[in-house]
Amino acid sequence: MKRVAFVGAGHRAKNYNLPILKQMANKIKIVGITTKSGNISAEFDFLEAPVFSSITKMVFETKPDIIIVAIKSSVVSSVLDELLHLKVPFLIETTDDFSVYDKIKQTARAPVGVLEQWPHMPMEQFKKRLLTAGAIGDVVAVENNFRTYDYHGAAQIRNYLPVKATVAGLKGFVNTFKAESYMEKDETHHECSSEMVRIKTGIFDNGVLLIYKFSDKHKNMPFRGNCTLNVYGTRGSIVSDCLVDGYCDINVLDTSTRQTHNLKINKEFEGNTIKKISTKLPNGEQIVWKNNYKNLSEHQIATAHLFEEMLYKNNFIYDANDAIQDMIIAYSN
Repeated sequence: MKRVAFVGAGHRAKNYNLPILKQMANKIKIVGITTKSGNISAEFDFLEAPVFSSITKMVFETKPDIIIVAIKSSVVSSVLDELLHLKVPFLIETTDDFSVYDKIKQTARAPVGVLEQWPHMPMEQFKKRLLTAGAIGDVVAVENNFRTYDYHGAAQIRNYLPVKATVAGLKGFVNTFKAESYMEKDETHHECSSEMVRIKTGIFDNGVLLIYKFSDKHKNMPFRGNCTLNVYGTRGSIVSDCLVDGYCDINVLDTSTRQTHNLKINKEFEGNTIKKISTKLPNGEQIVWKNNYKNLSEHQIATAHLFEEMLYKNNFIYDANDAIQDMIIAYSN
């Protein structure tokens, strides 16, 4: 049973994290909650944990194994020095403030996990199982084809690599593309539009190629086809959305017959919640991902996965070093 302290009792804590933690009650115990006011709403009553107005006092009195920081990423920097001084492992939400990650990297004396959900949503977890099983052979290239904006997209495609790697080379350019005004069949008129597109190519230190494309209009430009996250291997490819109901095309070479097979992806739901994703490889092997949680969104399922790994198993699968790598891919020229 892990002893968990909770920093924050606002919207994200109540509506996003608590539904997950309630379903992990057999694995964790919330020993304290910190808010600025020292008060919490009725939604937190089930925790039966003392409420504090000071993080330091909460940690001193409750002695948690780990801290979940459930406050806006924009204000994490205001409590970062105090958290690092306490020498207790903690989990924070992603932020685009590079200085937060740099300070953690330079001064942290206990593990610090970053809750980067995008690489661990259901379809992404399923794709990772395909890759681990060697379904498409050795990974030779990964690509964000306008699917996910900024460092979240970098985190997704870097998660396809067989081992963690750093960017050894990266080059890019920026273009502005324009679309003329046009009329749809239902006579809906669209004005002229333009988007700024950045396209980068690079290589990781393990030899895997990187292709990274994004735009200021993200996925909303007219005439653009499916926006996908792509991974190419020596025996196949995955060209797919990261959402369960999105586009998915997976091709695998059967080396015994030299034939390429397009995999059929089976999805099972319980209401609107995905419960199972599966497929069968040409060699008969079944690849299956199962959801053990109820009534959670895809991003919440990803957070539950991160909680399982980092909070419960002490496996800090995404940290400040990872965040810095992904920001380099997304933001450097």
